[in-house]
Amino acid sequence: MIGLKSKILLLPAFFAVLLVLFISATMKAEAYNWLYKDGKWYYYYMYDEPVENEWITDGGNDYYIGSQGLMTTDSWVKDDDKNYYLGADGTKKKNTYTVSGDKFVGPDGTELKSFGKWRDEAKSSLKRIITELNKKNTVSSEQKQYLTGLNASNAAFSLYDLNNDGYKDIVVINRESDNYQVLDIQIWNPEDEKYLAVMELDFTSDEIAILKREANYGDVWLVISRDINDFDFQTLRNEDYYFQDVEHYNFGYNEYGDVIYYINGMKASASEWNSGLMYRRSSIGSELMATYHDLNDTIINEQVDKYPTDEEIALFFEKDNE
Repeated sequence: MIGLKSKILLLPAFFAVLLVLFISATMKAEAYNWLYKDGKWYYYYMYDEPVENEWITDGGNDYYIGSQGLMTTDSWVKDDDKNYYLGADGTKKKNTYTVSGDKFVGPDGTELKSFGKWRDEAKSSLKRIITELNKKNTVSSEQKQYLTGLNASNAAFSLYDLNNDGYKDIVVINRESDNYQVLDIQIWNPEDEKYLAVMELDFTSDEIAILKREANYGDVWLVISRDINDFDFQTLRNEDYYFQDVEHYNFGYNEYGDVIYYINGMKASASEWNSGLMYRRSSIGSELMATYHDLNDTIINEQVDKYPTDEEIALFFEKDNE
């Protein structure tokens, strides 16, 4: 009887201990709290027990709490072999620039490296074009007069997707011309992550190049003319990196002073030449719907550092995860 009574008395005590442990654990789980001290945020289990070296979620945002409960800000935290960025407010960031602006964070919270590569290459390519346009080349007396005052400040650039692959290419024009005379074209190659120079002219070139685009974002045409008797039509197909020759119209004179017409190097009649040239000009589309900007360091940085579109982010993210 004594043994049985002792067991009966022990059972309530046992459950009481369990109840105390449960309440204690519950209080601890619910006691998470932020503390602001000396300009910094700390996170605690309880007032004397900080969370350390852990990810937490609060208010739908992810934070990383470092040593002594200190919230990590404007830093990269490595986890599962990936570096995640925490912004100035301590939250894990997505699809935004870092505080310094030197890197862009992608949709998973890690650096969008291929976008960073594109930014670097775009800036260096455009600044290299400035250098080339500012060079003092040896010119004739007629060209010298024309070149007076002409330099990169007379050019303009556009970041424009020429080949419809989703990546912005570079087009530089002579803004002093009436027909958007093209000076430079650079196509972004995502495989090599660099720009390919597909056409380069200067202010004194005897060639005049203009760009046209077929309707509904069709192929791009490059028309290069030399005076009134030589026209070269080239096309850039969607997702290609180089212009391909399509047709060449030119004419000259024989020893008797007669005009000799050529289409793609083959002799043609005057009517064939004129009707073919007229048809080609009418079939290549209209001016590019591109916006051009002053070609200087400030505007280059401003345009290149713009936020990428959702489509561009998805494209660069896919490239990073190949």
